[in-house]
Amino acid sequence: MTKLLRCRDVGFDCDAEVRGETDEAILAQVAVHARDVHGVVEVPDAVVQRAIENIREEDATE
Repeated sequence: MTKLLRCRDVGFDCDAEVRGETDEAILAQVAVHARDVHGVVEVPDAVVQRAIENIREEDATE
């Protein structure tokens, strides 16, 4: 099942959603999104931890 992370759930005022099969795939996409959209070159450990805590299985109705 596909996993989902919403940027908003990590604390940003952003409607972006990242999907992947693994937490690692999502975190890799998050790093690119953080850099390209939010100008965050190095994602702080606290943000990475918050992202990990908010990754969840995508509901088929989403």
